[in-house]
Amino acid sequence: MTHLGFGIFCTNGDGSLSTNHSFRLKNLSFERVFESFNRNKRDFLSLLELCREEKIEVFRLGSNFIPYASHREFKDKWFKELEPHIEELGKRVLNYRIRITMHPGQFVILNSPNGRVIENSLRELNYHFWLLDKLGVGQDGVVIVHIGGVYGEKIRAIESFINTVEKNGWLKRRLAIENDERLFNAKDVLEIARVLKIPFVFDFFHHRLNPSKILLEEVFNTWKNNGIPKVHLSSDGDGRYGVHGDYVKVEDFLSLKMLIEATGIEKVHIMIEAKRKENALKKLREELIINQERLQDIPSL
Repeated sequence: MTHLGFGIFCTNGDGSLSTNHSFRLKNLSFERVFESFNRNKRDFLSLLELCREEKIEVFRLGSNFIPYASHREFKDKWFKELEPHIEELGKRVLNYRIRITMHPGQFVILNSPNGRVIENSLRELNYHFWLLDKLGVGQDGVVIVHIGGVYGEKIRAIESFINTVEKNGWLKRRLAIENDERLFNAKDVLEIARVLKIPFVFDFFHHRLNPSKILLEEVFNTWKNNGIPKVHLSSDGDGRYGVHGDYVKVEDFLSLKMLIEATGIEKVHIMIEAKRKENALKKLREELIINQERLQDIPSL
């Protein structure tokens, strides 16, 4: 039977703990950066304690852990001043044996026709890689991005993404790619992952909204050099198309579970992308127990 390990991202369910504390850019100074970093550090350790208590195996660190670290006004010497503090934190983080990943926002676009956008995206990814390196996170600490825009011609947009990654080979060390709900489906992303030899994070919710025919076993094969395969799970919420719900529907989890177990893989990490974080995972676990008990009460035919 496949072992399914769960993950949560950036904060806890009520937002009282966060790894994304920040401030306004106009107030940028090392003192403000260090103050926010310390708040994020304290909450990060508390969130790791929460993960350990709830048997959560993966945590996604907030991109603003060091506010404005990829901004042009962020001084190089600040990295040097922060480095020993991050390395010391890393020693504590490793003791938890919880997988750490990151997922920068939608403004990271590696196939943009605007060179400045690509340059800024590379700066952002370089910061993410640097942070994970200084924390001592292993190669399973991937940094996940979407493919980007179509810009009128999908094939050319895919080629542009591939070219950017090939020109910046350092990206392959941690970069992982994810299917989205509108433009690049799982089949598109699988083909890109194969060309670049980088892992593909399969998002089940996005796959339902933007379907294609693939074999999940092929997705998992892209993870040979980056540890345990990772997938995303959420359910639809109220409001605009593609918005994530507060909780995960049992039927969505069971559908994904069936797909995973059909591959015969030993272990998979499932990032719960519901808004209520650990509370959504608790609710899902409780509902699964109730459903199991109901099934046992049904007399055999």
